[in-house]
Amino acid sequence: MKIVTFVKPNERNPPPLWADLVIKLNVNSVYDALPSVLGQPDDVLLLHNYVKVIDKDAVVKFFSSFKSSAIVKYGDKEIGYFLSARDKNMNSRLVITHYALKV
Repeated sequence: MKIVTFVKPNERNPPPLWADLVIKLNVNSVYDALPSVLGQPDDVLLLHNYVKVIDKDAVVKFFSSFKSSAIVKYGDKEIGYFLSARDKNMNSRLVITHYALKV
């Protein structure tokens, strides 16, 4: 599984340490960044770059058990998407939160 985030091409801040892959995109929403990761052969957890991953191992273990894609929320805020390699069509109504993901 890959944990992916995106930053603007001209952003000066360093990317988060938890990211396995950082994509430079000129988009503001995590939904607009989805097409950039659809070609990945692995499971992908796409998160906003302002998310704090408290325990990366727990996050990987939790999401690796999913067979379908899901929207990831923190409170009422959409912070990312999980794209299962078995189900990359984001038609899932599954909405999840995880204790190790904070804003």
